[in-house]
Amino acid sequence: MPDNYDNFKCSFQFFTEKLKAEQSFTLAELSNYLGGSWKESTLRTYLSKKWRGLLIRVKQGYVVNAETFIYDEASYCRMMSQSRTKSEEPFRPELSDSIECLVEKAREAAVLAIDIYNRPMTVFRSQGFIVMMIIAWTSLLHAIFESGGVDYHYYNKDGQPEVIDGDHKTWELSTCIKHYTKISEAVKKNIDFFIGIRNKIEHRYAPAIDIAVFGQCQALLYNFETLLTREYGAYFSLNNTLTIPLQVIMARPAWQMDNMKKYQARHYKEIREYIEAYHSDLSDEVQASQEYSFRIYLVPKTGNHQTSSDVAIEFLKYDPKNPEQFQGLEKQIVAIKSSRTVQVANQGKLKPKAVCLIVEPRIGRRLNTTDHAKAWKYYNVRTKAKSADGCNTKYCQFDEANHDYVYTQEWVEFLVEKLSDDSEYAKVCNYKSRR
Repeated sequence: MPDNYDNFKCSFQFFTEKLKAEQSFTLAELSNYLGGSWKESTLRTYLSKKWRGLLIRVKQGYVVNAETFIYDEASYCRMMSQSRTKSEEPFRPELSDSIECLVEKAREAAVLAIDIYNRPMTVFRSQGFIVMMIIAWTSLLHAIFESGGVDYHYYNKDGQPEVIDGDHKTWELSTCIKHYTKISEAVKKNIDFFIGIRNKIEHRYAPAIDIAVFGQCQALLYNFETLLTREYGAYFSLNNTLTIPLQVIMARPAWQMDNMKKYQARHYKEIREYIEAYHSDLSDEVQASQEYSFRIYLVPKTGNHQTSSDVAIEFLKYDPKNPEQFQGLEKQIVAIKSSRTVQVANQGKLKPKAVCLIVEPRIGRRLNTTDHAKAWKYYNVRTKAKSADGCNTKYCQFDEANHDYVYTQEWVEFLVEKLSDDSEYAKVCNYKSRR
């Protein structure tokens, strides 16, 4: 005789077929479909309990209610279960305790990030958002690694676990995105951008960066929500707990202008140079991607008549491949973050100071231009003479017009990888070239 779980799956299949065919049925037909393992008396019990609202009584028997029968097989079986934990939250995925703890931590950190950002009087807006979203992303990727059986812990050279304050040391976010291959390059660049920003703002009071990183903040959140629901289902979606914040902006407000002035001031010079250097090294494809920086039009919408189905706000996702869809809207624009890219000479190439500004926050230790000079000498990527001869063009190229050298993104990644190691960093910084 089939057990209850088999009957759950069989009844789900029966209801799905009847709903698709738009057919009515009797309890006798359902009982026969189940092979008689559930008698009509049992089915009537389910009608008054589990199936209340799912089935509608009609003259010919019953029909499935398309508005309430929104289950897949797994969630339907959980709803039918005698376990209160499963039946009360049928859409909650069944996860191990360790994975569920990480997913919940990731979700709560993201909700806190949004709460910090959307509070009207918050000054520490972007900084708080970025710190909490770094935690959210780290926890989410740890959960995914845990689900896939990937060991995301650090080990010493002798194979023993690295321990910090009694806990096994786990991969930080920068290491996680190197090992996780199921996200695009634009998503990785967006995360990497904020790792550097987080390291720079950790010891700075810098609220004026809000204007400069808004699009990237929105993309960081959007990418997180996309990955969270893709891996663990709509149950954990942030959309279930959030609303669109009310806006009073009808023109560029005074605080925005004030922040723009502050952002240009000397106090923000280092952060501004990091942002500009990072952006200058991105490909056109990444810069144009909504996954790197989310761009929206916020447009006043007028309606001809009031109906319950009217929506006050609609988000029109910008597609750089189809700009025609926004023609005629420009005069209504309240705010738009421009994504125009101007082609320049040596695009994607970096001067030594720009290299330092990008590498330093990613390795979490000092790297000035003197250290950079020691690095190119230590790794022998160019000669001291101002000449193209002897250049390792993968990392360094001679700029003939300015009679100087520029460096590549490959050089940045090479330095990050090498100088993240304590002993290698010490060797480079203590290097003395032979005369």
